[in-house]
Amino acid sequence: MLIEYRAYTLHLGAEELFWEAQRERGEGLRPIFERLIGSFATRSGPTDQIVSLYRYDSFEDWHGRLFGIYGQTRLQPYFRVIRPLIARQESKFLLPAPLPELTPHWGNGHDWLPAEGPLFGADSLVEQTTLSFSAGGVPACWEAFRQHALGDDPVALNGVFAAFSSIAGALNEVLIHRRFPSLAALQEHRQRLRHSPAWTSFLRSLAPLTVASDVRLLEPSRVADMSPLFAD
Repeated sequence: MLIEYRAYTLHLGAEELFWEAQRERGEGLRPIFERLIGSFATRSGPTDQIVSLYRYDSFEDWHGRLFGIYGQTRLQPYFRVIRPLIARQESKFLLPAPLPELTPHWGNGHDWLPAEGPLFGADSLVEQTTLSFSAGGVPACWEAFRQHALGDDPVALNGVFAAFSSIAGALNEVLIHRRFPSLAALQEHRQRLRHSPAWTSFLRSLAPLTVASDVRLLEPSRVADMSPLFAD
């Protein structure tokens, strides 16, 4: 299993044009959408940014599906519209965390695909936490998770639906994704997490290895085939 994290930073004010192009493009992107976890718009941090997560069988599966769509004649009008909207593109490969508590849907025997149907409501919000480490920080993070017994802490695990580490692109990163039914629920979780002794001890133990940390809010796309994990 290989996870791709793809981020498009759009030119200012171009987000609605991006979604409009998605609504009009037809079914030509189906080969990659069969492996799509979800596409999201950032609602904190960078403005006009679209984040997508894909789950592929392997690098060969990623290459065959993605590069197979570029030459399709019927998609050329779509590419001519969408590419000028993108100011910057970021892509990196991830692997699921080696901890079952953090991988309820991808990794450690779990493997959700869009064909299985949505898991969450369309009004969900996603919180993405990225911890960037110096060399050796990723295995230290997983070990600290075990040592501080976060797998037994309902506050630390609240909302977690995926956790990954980077293996190509920006290295030495851990990404944790949490899902909440509303902004109020997310804010309540953040308040409880700040007061969790186990979570605080976990973070402090990683501080010497931590280069940066980032928490941002993601809103699932309202284009149906770009949010297979979420539905009304």
